[in-house]
Amino acid sequence: MLKLCPVVVWSLPLLLLLSACAGPPAPGVLFGPTQPVTAADYDTILKTWTRSTRIYDGLDTKAFITATFHAPEFRRVFALAFPDIYGHGGDVTRRELVDLTEDVEQYLNFFVALYTPDRKWNDLAKNDSIWRLTLTGNHEVSVAPVEVVPVKIDENLRAVYPHLGRFDQVYIVRFPLADPMGRLVLHPSSEGFSLRLASALGHSLLSWELQAPSGDATYQKRYPLKVSSSSPISEYP
Repeated sequence: MLKLCPVVVWSLPLLLLLSACAGPPAPGVLFGPTQPVTAADYDTILKTWTRSTRIYDGLDTKAFITATFHAPEFRRVFALAFPDIYGHGGDVTRRELVDLTEDVEQYLNFFVALYTPDRKWNDLAKNDSIWRLTLTGNHEVSVAPVEVVPVKIDENLRAVYPHLGRFDQVYIVRFPLADPMGRLVLHPSSEGFSLRLASALGHSLLSWELQAPSGDATYQKRYPLKVSSSSPISEYP
């Protein structure tokens, strides 16, 4: 007698509910004494600094967005978790997470993955992009990107950012440390920050919560108040 096995059909609302039940990411730590990390902490720390959201128009998908903030803690655990990539990786991982060349640390850097069903909409790096990106700190200090660099996905990137989808386009997005009035976007008193992506197709908000420093910390020592007026760092192949 033929025995039939039950088939479970996962609906999108159910998947979103299960994801929500997993609990929110832990608040990130940007200031104060650094905490020891090990390679085993990589998945947890990646989750701490990564946010995802989706834009819909009714039932129609307009965009899936995932962004990882390259916090110092994330860079440190990356070096421990991926020693082979650390020493022999491609330009993106080496420059953005290891060597920190070309004044990379003079910016607030995000690794952004964007999927759109129409490839013409996936144009973050264009000067006339349909999308507007805004980074806002806890004290409502908002800045626009100074540079959006398109990145070619390779197997190193898929290992470091396992959430990358088959049809994603990825970018390094750099924001200034301060607005034109010299006000810092992030400060030891900041409780969080958010990244907003908006166009006529819709808008989304990715938010990060920050943990208060355990002791005295000086933001300027980690990120000197320097708004770079240099030309874009480079374009990755």
